[in-house]
Amino acid sequence: MNREKIKKQAKEIMNSFARALKKVNVKESIVERNNDRRKENESHEIDKEFREIMFDNSPKTKEDWIQGEKGRWIE
Repeated sequence: MNREKIKKQAKEIMNSFARALKKVNVKESIVERNNDRRKENESHEIDKEFREIMFDNSPKTKEDWIQGEKGRWIE
């Protein structure tokens, strides 16, 4: 009996939320940039102290690369 009451209340909350969302007016915009990535041959001066801190904080490194986790959260 209590379970049915909770289901009914949950459904009413969701319906109420859906009705409120219908009233929201959202204006979409797309931002386009010409220079959103650096060119491969551009080099930047390396901050050696920052680099050492990043490598010290990284759980896995290989040579000059930090090994990042890939897809562990996807099952």
